[in-house]
Amino acid sequence: SSDLFAPPILGRSTGFVTRGQAATMQDSMMDSRQPTGMKGKVHALATTLQTQSEHLGIEKGHMHTIRTENASSTTGMQGQLNDIKRYFKDDINRMSEEFSIQQRLQNAENVRLQQQVTQLKGEKTSIHQQVIALQRRIEEIEEECGHE
Repeated sequence: SSDLFAPPILGRSTGFVTRGQAATMQDSMMDSRQPTGMKGKVHALATTLQTQSEHLGIEKGHMHTIRTENASSTTGMQGQLNDIKRYFKDDINRMSEEFSIQQRLQNAENVRLQQQVTQLKGEKTSIHQQVIALQRRIEEIEEECGHE
């Protein structure tokens, strides 16, 4: 019948209307005394084109919104990444400074201990010389006692 040549009509949920909705729309178009024949088909095509243009405009708006949200989301993530990068950089700088302080303290402690080792070696050498001197004195005393 006549709905074989009718242009597709976009619906709200699925993109297309059901046969019942199409029939109702056709009936309402017939009631308003739409032209028949070639003029009717051209008018129906023009109406369909206008409807699809409106839907295209709506979809373009949705795409713009999605792009804007994506851009702000990317900017937000980049900001978070920059915050994390700054945090790690500050943390590394702090650890590096603490390491430098500990290194200077350790170097000072090493110098102090090296001085003590040097001092103890000197005292050991002195005591060793005193022991040798005492051993010689003991030998001298023993020789003196042995001759008397």
